[in-house]
Amino acid sequence: MVNQFRVTKVPNNFESAINSLETKPKEFALYLDESGSPKPSPDDSSPFFAMGGVLIERSNEDMINSLLVDFKNRWNIPQNTPLHGNEIRSRKKRFAWLGKLSDLEQERFIGDLTNTIINCPIIVQACVVSRQGYLKRYLEIYGENTWEMMKSAFSIVVERAAKYASLRNGTLMVYFEAAGKTEDRLLKQYFNELRSQGNRFDLNRSSQYSPLSNTDFSRLLRGIDSKTKNNLVMQLTDLCLYPVARSQDQPDNRAFLSLKKENLLVDCDLEPSQIPRLGIKYYCFDKS
Repeated sequence: MVNQFRVTKVPNNFESAINSLETKPKEFALYLDESGSPKPSPDDSSPFFAMGGVLIERSNEDMINSLLVDFKNRWNIPQNTPLHGNEIRSRKKRFAWLGKLSDLEQERFIGDLTNTIINCPIIVQACVVSRQGYLKRYLEIYGENTWEMMKSAFSIVVERAAKYASLRNGTLMVYFEAAGKTEDRLLKQYFNELRSQGNRFDLNRSSQYSPLSNTDFSRLLRGIDSKTKNNLVMQLTDLCLYPVARSQDQPDNRAFLSLKKENLLVDCDLEPSQIPRLGIKYYCFDKS
């Protein structure tokens, strides 16, 4: 099946694209999930925190839903059972039955799941944060006032998705997986701050990334809302984020290589000069 999302490389000058939105812009949606703990704690052993997911054209949503429904039907998975990546990888809980299959059948399942994902018209966008690098860069300076990694990652990934949407003459709706009143309220707060104040990163550090103004954010961002685990596109987000998050310490992981081979990573749809400003962000990693 041909991926219907990407047509051509986007133009290099996204600033001019922002100012030339069509009368009826395309509608894009960014579905967000997170991986790892966002707390900037030196005691946390997890090497990373990631926030990201899939960017889709709203007109392709039915197609994605149909592909995932068909996959579940092929494997007799109840439609109300989420395709949760951790349960699939560990063969536990609702996917404990997978571990009881022969090695050949397990391989067939993973192959079918991979083919289903790469046939979806999606772009994978993310911000992956090195926990130790983040602590080294910010904790000594800001102490208790250090942002949670979720705020930094959310601000980065939403801005880059908004820039990408603007290049395609589009606007952006943001969806996140409902986790609880406190976290849900925080994400909506971060979103509203982007629209009213723009990104609050240090200007000396962020100027090289051509940050959007609050006026740009207000024009490009339509709104934010939560989705439950039963939403099929949100399930796809969970499956796509983890391999990208692990790509720094497991660059040869099968899922990541499949996304890269099929040009589903946003970096694959950008000119090299655009990647630092619009591509997947690996934040606070030691470049050496």
